[in-house]
Amino acid sequence: MRKLMFLTCCAVLAYGLFRPEPPPDLFESSDKFLHLLAFAGLSLISRFAFPSVPGWLLWSLLYSQAPLLEWLQHTLQPTREFSQLDILANLCGVSIALVLWTLQGLVRKRFFSPA
Repeated sequence: MRKLMFLTCCAVLAYGLFRPEPPPDLFESSDKFLHLLAFAGLSLISRFAFPSVPGWLLWSLLYSQAPLLEWLQHTLQPTREFSQLDILANLCGVSIALVLWTLQGLVRKRFFSPA
């Protein structure tokens, strides 16, 4: 089930990144917010789907793909704009996921570990 969630998230992210037209503007900088949400979601689901992968490797790969996918988006879809702010939003999404994952681990260890 975890792997299916991961594959679904990857498919949704790929659709959003590589479709020919950008998403409609729901509000000012809504595309940046969508980038942030997408990468935070992908990162959390990746950690959940692959618990045996060392954290340093998983988070390094997620941080690496944040700028790479923005570059690839522009390369595969020339109608789409390369944006350093999108890269920043992607990296912030991964960072938020890392903080949330770390906090939940600390809370679980503190309150739910046997004494």
